[in-house]
Amino acid sequence: MMIKNNKMKAVSLACAMVAGLAVSATANAHPRWVLPSHFTVSKEGGDWLTFDVTASHGTFVFDKPAGSETAQVVMPDGRKERPNFVIRGKRRSMFDFYFEEEGTHKVAINGTPSYYTQYKAGRRDTVKWMKATKAERDELLPVKSRDVVTQLGFTRAESYVTVGKPTEKAFELEGKYLEMLPLTHPSDIIEGEEVKFQFFYNGQPQQGVTAEITREGTLYRNHQEQIDVVSDENGIVTFVPAQAGRWLMKANYRGDLPNNPLADRASVNVHLTFEAVLQ
Repeated sequence: MMIKNNKMKAVSLACAMVAGLAVSATANAHPRWVLPSHFTVSKEGGDWLTFDVTASHGTFVFDKPAGSETAQVVMPDGRKERPNFVIRGKRRSMFDFYFEEEGTHKVAINGTPSYYTQYKAGRRDTVKWMKATKAERDELLPVKSRDVVTQLGFTRAESYVTVGKPTEKAFELEGKYLEMLPLTHPSDIIEGEEVKFQFFYNGQPQQGVTAEITREGTLYRNHQEQIDVVSDENGIVTFVPAQAGRWLMKANYRGDLPNNPLADRASVNVHLTFEAVLQ
């Protein structure tokens, strides 16, 4: 009976490691983002917009088919609606939504919290991963595991669409994980002018959030022309988009989670797609 149990434990560990590596490789190595066909709607009576969702290193380059089944549109009055016509392809997923209510809408595809345990094992100190929380890992870790750390991961992929007059109700925070508050309204982002965003972690302004901000078209220029910023003591980042176009901001915060029963540290993200318009 002991041999059988050990075999079952070994199989469970192997499965957890394989699943953890597969999901981790997609979620962490390939940032997820959502790209709307338009950022503003001026047509009387509203209009259909379409959205592409993918996970990719490249800025607006389709790679992995990140799902959009959990997408939500936060309406100008704060209520949440689901998208229409969701399709999942080999390199991207897509959905449509009809925008007609005046005001600013937030389009969000939030992931679910994921937990990965990293540890070292063997004479070569090989670093390994498995999908497990702190509460689960003791049953799965090899006996001589070392340097064991469990990490919480969570990502928000967001964008904003405004119909007519801009509003701010859709900006309201949930108070969980990493969130971004646009101090500069997304419909007021103009090339050559200063933009301010504020980051919050679990509802509090967060210093030390790092953000990479990149304009579309990286495949067709020699340099990424990436803007790197770090949030100040009030959680604020300031930058200037030099040119008009579509931009992707990938923001990340890493921090310890003292006395957390499920993880030792967190790595949480906000991936925002926005547009800078011509002056």
